[in-house]
Amino acid sequence: MAFGWEQGVLALLIAGSAGLFVRTLAGKLALVAAGAPDRPRTDHAGRRLARTLREVLLQTKVIGGRPVVGTLHAVVFFGFVLFGVETLDHFAHGFGVSLLEPLLGSAYPAWRGLMIGVAVLVSVAILGLAFRRFVLVKTSPDPKSWTSALVALFILVLMLTYLNGVREAPFAPRANWWVHALVILAFPHLILKSKHFHIILAPVSIYLRLDRLGDYATLDLEALMEESETEISLGLETVKDLPWKMRLDFFSCVECKRCTSQCPAALAGNTLDPRGFVLAGRRTLAEAQPTDAVIGRVLTEDALGFCVTCGACEHVCPVGVEHLQVLVGAKRAQALASGRGVVAVDFFHAIESTGNAFAEPKGERKALLDEMELPRFTGAPGEWVLWLGCVWGFNRDQRPAVAAFKRLLDAAHVPYGVLDDEICCGHHSRRQGEEAQYQDLARRTLELLHAKGVQRIVTPCPHCLHTIKREHAQLNGEAALEIVHHSELLAQLATDRRLPLRAGDGTGAVAVYHDPCYLARFEEVTEAPRAALAAAGVVLQELPHARRKTLCCGGGAAGFVRESKGGRRVDQPRREEIAASGATFLVTACPECRMMLDASVERTKDIAEVLAASLALPLPKEQPRAGGSSAKGPDVGEGGTMYRPIEDDPELEARILQMFEHHPKEELQLLDIAGKAHVSCKLCDLRHAADHLVEEGQLCLCRHGGGRYYKLDEHEGKEQHA
Repeated sequence: MAFGWEQGVLALLIAGSAGLFVRTLAGKLALVAAGAPDRPRTDHAGRRLARTLREVLLQTKVIGGRPVVGTLHAVVFFGFVLFGVETLDHFAHGFGVSLLEPLLGSAYPAWRGLMIGVAVLVSVAILGLAFRRFVLVKTSPDPKSWTSALVALFILVLMLTYLNGVREAPFAPRANWWVHALVILAFPHLILKSKHFHIILAPVSIYLRLDRLGDYATLDLEALMEESETEISLGLETVKDLPWKMRLDFFSCVECKRCTSQCPAALAGNTLDPRGFVLAGRRTLAEAQPTDAVIGRVLTEDALGFCVTCGACEHVCPVGVEHLQVLVGAKRAQALASGRGVVAVDFFHAIESTGNAFAEPKGERKALLDEMELPRFTGAPGEWVLWLGCVWGFNRDQRPAVAAFKRLLDAAHVPYGVLDDEICCGHHSRRQGEEAQYQDLARRTLELLHAKGVQRIVTPCPHCLHTIKREHAQLNGEAALEIVHHSELLAQLATDRRLPLRAGDGTGAVAVYHDPCYLARFEEVTEAPRAALAAAGVVLQELPHARRKTLCCGGGAAGFVRESKGGRRVDQPRREEIAASGATFLVTACPECRMMLDASVERTKDIAEVLAASLALPLPKEQPRAGGSSAKGPDVGEGGTMYRPIEDDPELEARILQMFEHHPKEELQLLDIAGKAHVSCKLCDLRHAADHLVEEGQLCLCRHGGGRYYKLDEHEGKEQHA
């Protein structure tokens, strides 16, 4: 406690510290205010406030990401809040005034007891955090941070001097009081000059954060073309193009490295480092000129090329940093302005010339529709459009999945049809910065859907789902169409008992399910696929990265059709995680994920294939012969179902055998055989043909996890290749 002349010194110290703090803070905020607004950030105040209270006061993201470390941080945070009250009382005592004791009255001893307990807990927590950072250096985000060491020391000193001061006979009471006061006066300046600036800015950044992950502002390209060449800004070209919220994010970063630890490109050992470019942005604001380029200072062309816009970095951030705005903004500058370092040039050309990611002629898709006998959309009431997307529409390896979903829709008597003129929705073009191409594709898609009178869409592609549902409506201002993922529709059909499912071929096995990023993290659809698989009798083994914390397959931002130039493939960390699980059966709910992860395990199936394999549909009964009954009773299948007699089909058997000769090492189920052999027939006919080849000794039949698998007989294979 200060006395006499010490009160004058204390007053000067408080005034000086406050003045210096305001001056330094104003300088940093001026750098933030120099940025232009990018969109409204204060709408839906109630929702924003609720989120801020949840993530700041309850520390949900801090604890959820790292439970042990997060809990220690939460203890220190709550101590910081409570000791703010004690700090006012401490300085009031320096001027001979008591605030808390007269205010609390008889409750003051209880308050004092509470604060003693808090001080002990904070001391233990800060020592634990310091131990992790400076001793367990392999798990530390930055073991060389001197500011973190000083902050830990300051907090510990404050707690120890408080505990000493409340004793009946404190040690060196006057010196103890001054040490406590001086540390408090120095603390704000350390906060402003270190990552601990987040103590002030994080609540603001969280409040101002966008409601939706990856919500990109639509460029008004027509208006931009009317501006002079010197005024046009196409993405994050220069430092002056950094909006104020992005600048605020750079200062808000807590440097915890959670973003980098979740980034699949960083986990693969590539140069993309989300924490690194945020900190580089902070340095850029302090050092660079407004006309300096963003690419090269904030992040490099090489690093930018590895981003697949999976959103893992931004989703896990506990302080509201919007990494995706930086990444896509920089990609826009590449694609629309400089033209340098663009990694998706071939993809852009394919879309421009053919309207699909595979550069396939339109006739290829029409051939698929005809061969698979997919019905065309008629516009009848209640009819769904089956939006195939590029992969299901052009990739022949995915035909078994298309056939499976068709069978499921037919079995549930769902009215649906496909569109002959379906084009790419523009999702990947936008994520690679080609906003002009995206807007052209989006408008053409909207015109097509409007012209056809489409009201409901079901799609297997989470990327199409997200873009049509969330982004296309931004162009015309109209409400989005009803659109669901095929796993959602399948789960609903199973719940409504419109799909007669049983634990049959392909089910009953233990499988791992890969959550697609744009389905789980962006659309928050995680339970529907699991419910659908459970209805089919599949037992799921969860991967370490699951649900909204899923690990990307590397197919985003057109990664599924472009080869990585340099560095390690972004899909490798997920493949390694799947392999480490020991699973042999992988289920996906995204055609692009299926492409990227297909060889990770022995079997990879789309969720529709798994459910189709468990359908328990009776096949048509034998029709009585004219003039009398059959000389031979009808065949009876499993469960007493009567089947029609099936004739041998030498042509079908020849096609199956020819397919296996081209794939001599593969073990395939019936739907896979249908897809690879390009045959269109009833499943019972296909099974009869395959079983007949087994009887003839040309194929072998194996069973794994309750599933039937066919493969070329080894002896037959040797003869074929002799």
